[in-house]
Amino acid sequence: MRASTYSRRNRDGQPDEPFDLKKVLASFAGLPRVLRLVWEANPPLMIGMALFTLVGGFTPLATVIIARLLIDGALTAIREGSIAPIWLPVILQLGVGLLNAFSNTISSLFQSLLQDRVSNHVQSMVLRKANTLDLSFFENPEFYDKLSHASEEAANRPIAMISQTFGLGRTLITLLSMLGLILHLAWWLAIVALIVPIPSFIASSRYGLKNYRMMRWQSPEKRQQMYLNRLMTVDDFNKEIKLFNLGDFFIRRYQFLAEKFYEENKRLQVARNLNNFLWSALSIAANSGIYLYVALQAVTRVISLGALSQYTMAVNQAGQNFQGVLDGISSMYENHLFVNTLFEFLEYQPKIVSPKHPVPIETPLTSKGLDIEFRNVSFTYPDKAQPTLKNVSFTLRSGEAIALVGRNGAGKTTLVKLLTRLYDPDEGEILIGGRNVKEYDLHELRDHIGVIFQDYVKYNMKASENIGVGRVGEVENLELIDAAAHKSGADTVIGRLQEGYDSMLGRWFDKGMQLSGGEWQKVALARAFMRDARILILDEPTSALDAQAEYDVFTRFRHLTEGKTAIFISHRFSTVRLADRIFVIENGEVIENGSHQELMALDGRYAQLFNLQAEAYR
Repeated sequence: MRASTYSRRNRDGQPDEPFDLKKVLASFAGLPRVLRLVWEANPPLMIGMALFTLVGGFTPLATVIIARLLIDGALTAIREGSIAPIWLPVILQLGVGLLNAFSNTISSLFQSLLQDRVSNHVQSMVLRKANTLDLSFFENPEFYDKLSHASEEAANRPIAMISQTFGLGRTLITLLSMLGLILHLAWWLAIVALIVPIPSFIASSRYGLKNYRMMRWQSPEKRQQMYLNRLMTVDDFNKEIKLFNLGDFFIRRYQFLAEKFYEENKRLQVARNLNNFLWSALSIAANSGIYLYVALQAVTRVISLGALSQYTMAVNQAGQNFQGVLDGISSMYENHLFVNTLFEFLEYQPKIVSPKHPVPIETPLTSKGLDIEFRNVSFTYPDKAQPTLKNVSFTLRSGEAIALVGRNGAGKTTLVKLLTRLYDPDEGEILIGGRNVKEYDLHELRDHIGVIFQDYVKYNMKASENIGVGRVGEVENLELIDAAAHKSGADTVIGRLQEGYDSMLGRWFDKGMQLSGGEWQKVALARAFMRDARILILDEPTSALDAQAEYDVFTRFRHLTEGKTAIFISHRFSTVRLADRIFVIENGEVIENGSHQELMALDGRYAQLFNLQAEAYR
């Protein structure tokens, strides 16, 4: 049975940490770094918001005092038959009202502007952090939960915490001033006003923690819901969804999750709001008792009617403001829990990094060539029990073109990922130019390697940008872009578009043009040629092309990469035989290598696979 929303156990049956009032107050310990975060977004707006918010803390005291002056002035005016005594309090009230309205307006304006600044700042921090992290992070569901929380929740929560902090300062100013007035009448009234809201504060804090826990529990299924939404709203999936009549199936799943979240949230919110009402009723009853006491003081002429108004307003304001202080602390605690997801995300550190003192890549490559060597390399993906590569050793000579063949999952793409340091091997080492790739700067290493994977990206951008991002520093260089497009054959595709290289590709934006699979692949290949790297790798990017088109591409690729080290992966042996040497990979091991003629003469696994494919064409 699924754990209840109110249970102290999560959906996995593990006990949740119990509510601790000390941790509510300890949330203030995290305030300095939130203040720094907001300050980094825009210091002037933060200062302005603070000043105008705190100014508002004095206006309730002035309003209460002016109300007493007005009532007593009105009584004096009645006795004297002159309206002169009421002019001063009326003018004062006008001035205080205008000042309060102005400070609230400016404070709200600054908060609105600061909200945008903070949201953009936080999103930029999240993107910059994500850009530094290893590929393995993006294959981890827990990481995606934290990334989602950091992007969605933390963008708004920091400014909420800062707003509450300044609001607490304003409320405390009002509270202390009201307590000063109440103490003139009876000290115990101040104590009652302070004690009554405390149970409501504790209950509110408990429900804030429950709300946060529910968010954490729902995270995996929330991601499912987001994925279903993406399936139904993005063009990449629409064709298959229509052909297989999957729309209603996915919508039912989406609605099931939505209803589930609604019911869980309803149970929590109903209990939370009923609880708030009960404690509010206690506060109202206590205030009514205080009103009765103050009214009796006026009836017995201990205080004036003006003082009656002053004290009842002061007691009401004191209760409301102390409740506001406690609610603010409770809300800060809840927001602090959510903001912590941002800081937890920002604490992720990549494992694959550049060395402190990287070796310049040109020096060894010039002296020792571009030889690539795998020495006893083994690797297991983090979520796998069986190794993908086992004690792999081989050498690629500088300027050589090699092909990798084998079944899906044999480890071909993994070799490419290790060479480009998307992952590091568990054992062994990989050398380029006689040095371990870990000795090079990551960006410099990847600048020397051009890779197009089978699942290349179709950027919804201009045709020129789709190619230019292969060498982002030259993204505006149309001459270089056109040369790269000519090498891949993408120039003929782009030449048919109405606006040429300025044509928007994809369907997401206005005037976007959708290309066929083969046309997209030529654009992606142009991106690789744009790189002008010394090591070029094609990992089955031509799978959507017909056999003749793929052969033409690889023939051109082979010609254009003369003098460079080239690696290509393909299941078509008519293409594979263009390589100088062919490596056959099976179960994570290199079981054969040699030229096409040598491997056919060996009559081993390669010859078997070649003959199987050749048989299909007879």
